[in-house]
Amino acid sequence: EEIVATCNLLLIAGHETTVNLIANAILAMLRHPRHWSALSEDSGRASAIVEETLRYDPPVQLVGRVAGEDMAIGDTVVPKGDTMMLLLAAAHRDPAVTERPDEFDPTRSSIRHLAFGLGPHFCLGSPLARLEATVALSAVTKRFPGARLAAEPDYKPHVTLRGMASLRVAV
Repeated sequence: EEIVATCNLLLIAGHETTVNLIANAILAMLRHPRHWSALSEDSGRASAIVEETLRYDPPVQLVGRVAGEDMAIGDTVVPKGDTMMLLLAAAHRDPAVTERPDEFDPTRSSIRHLAFGLGPHFCLGSPLARLEATVALSAVTKRFPGARLAAEPDYKPHVTLRGMASLRVAV
């Protein structure tokens, strides 16, 4: 059971989320071609593309948490032991935190997100995911500088993870 659980963890947390991060970044750049062109000319921009994608269109849309103690969130009282669903993708679009939150802009002076969690729930694989995405995005934009979106993507039917079943690109 432990081996199966570990394999599931590696597949979901270590593969599926990173693949979705890369695809979501590619889609965002294809919809905003100036960022595709800029990255194809300067691979040093890749980390900002990755961070903005994690804010703008994160692969993990929501997470569940159990209240460790009684707490209040705004006017809502959450008793210890209650389960909460945290909508990360919605939090990343909060205009009180991010100026122009619905705009994909990897040139922002500050990019804040909770895509890898926080505190004891912080993703141990985040450095590897960032590295894989940075390398992949730099390589694909350099190899296909004139790429363009050929059709709107088809998404997998999943509530928690946001990932595409297909993304058609003309190169």
